[in-house]
Amino acid sequence: MKFPIHPITVHFPIAFYFLELILLFIWFSKRDPQYLKFASFVFKIAYVSMLIAIAAGFYDAGGFAGIEGGVRVHFFAAVSVFIVSTLRALFWRFGKPEQNHYRASQMLFALAGNILVAITGYFGGLLVYGS
Repeated sequence: MKFPIHPITVHFPIAFYFLELILLFIWFSKRDPQYLKFASFVFKIAYVSMLIAIAAGFYDAGGFAGIEGGVRVHFFAAVSVFIVSTLRALFWRFGKPEQNHYRASQMLFALAGNILVAITGYFGGLLVYGS
């Protein structure tokens, strides 16, 4: 029996995406650009750790053949997190903080990403603890 890697790695992106949301909320309310800078750094850590967690989950599932049943729902939820996070990475890279919609967009996208992370975690928890 192989040792599962995904459960060890998955909590890092969860924590860092949530920390980024908190930092963005503080930045949104205080308008201090240092919070935005730190949120950007934390997002990068979250994104890289998410890629590691995805790779570990894919490995633990045994590749595409293992993506069936409850794992399939969890997998597609994780795909949605990956897509939203990749779009957010592009927004972090190419967005302009001086534009009017930037602040609200960052907050809404981060909130949407965290909701998707929570949904993905819920389905992952069902795999571990049952329904």
